[in-house]
Amino acid sequence: MRDKSISLADGVAHQVVCLRNISRYLSDSEREVHDVLNTLAHLLPEGWQYSSDTCVRIVWGEMVTESANFKETQWKQIADVQSGDTVIGTLEIYYLDEKPEAEEGPFLFDERSLLETVAAELGSYLEHKQIQRLKDQQHRELELYASLLRHDLRNDVGVIVGNTEILKMIMPDRDENLDQIITSTEAVCVRMMSLLNVFGRAATISSTDPVTMIKKIAEQTKEINPDMKVQLEIAKEAEGAKIPESKLLPLVFDNILRNAAVHAGQSPEVQISITKENRVLKIIISDDGPGVAEEVRERLFQKGVSTRGGGLGLYLSKHVVETMGGSITLLDSEYGKGAVFEIVLPTIN
Repeated sequence: MRDKSISLADGVAHQVVCLRNISRYLSDSEREVHDVLNTLAHLLPEGWQYSSDTCVRIVWGEMVTESANFKETQWKQIADVQSGDTVIGTLEIYYLDEKPEAEEGPFLFDERSLLETVAAELGSYLEHKQIQRLKDQQHRELELYASLLRHDLRNDVGVIVGNTEILKMIMPDRDENLDQIITSTEAVCVRMMSLLNVFGRAATISSTDPVTMIKKIAEQTKEINPDMKVQLEIAKEAEGAKIPESKLLPLVFDNILRNAAVHAGQSPEVQISITKENRVLKIIISDDGPGVAEEVRERLFQKGVSTRGGGLGLYLSKHVVETMGGSITLLDSEYGKGAVFEIVLPTIN
């Protein structure tokens, strides 16, 4: 009886130490999620009575992390990992071979309790990481908005000031032109307020359906440019994919399609291909225009560099995509055979 009590006490002590170590790793906000999950998969067996014959699998969306000795067997304990009321993954414990019958198959009730506790802590950790990533993204986007506002306001105010000076010099009756100036001023103010209001909302874990968004932008582009053809090719696995919400991302696609409409010649044709592999969404946009000259290609995404004098569109587009953990690239194509852009974005659960 005394030996059994000592054994139970040792088991509880192991679980306490195991939980303390896991809690320490889950509280380290500087570590990458993959590293934390990998460490967790190798720490967790220490809380089970047959630790050397215990293996672990952690599933989070499409990310699967397994202990080095992992083998799926019939002797298992599984707990859901949740963010709020949503199941976002599972925490799975397996014995590598058959063990004596205990309280829950070969497992103990205390082990079930430990598993549920760790799953709850893991859910809170993953939710926190997603919120933190969203806040970081919004902060970077706010900096980009400041750059965009400075650029737009400088141009708009310059036009207004120039028109005002001309009116003073050559037009004694300024009513109609003053109306135009007032309209321009109102448009600037509305745009400023719209942009600022976007970031007046509280940060939440939000997602966007990129396929629906791109379809909408393509339709809007065709309405504005009736001679333009936009064809979409969407892989089955890309349907229903979700990406982190970004208020600026629609501007990236709008910018590329608008450039094609203006610079790809008469009746331009644009092909948009959307595919998904693992946790990555890939969008390829190609047009049948003249493409990008070789001397410009290497510097195309730099500020102030452009084939058409503006330079801010692709510069900002690159930073918008990169704040989301993605990339935008001008793919190789022969000059005179169109421009091909590849946009890669991470998906979320």
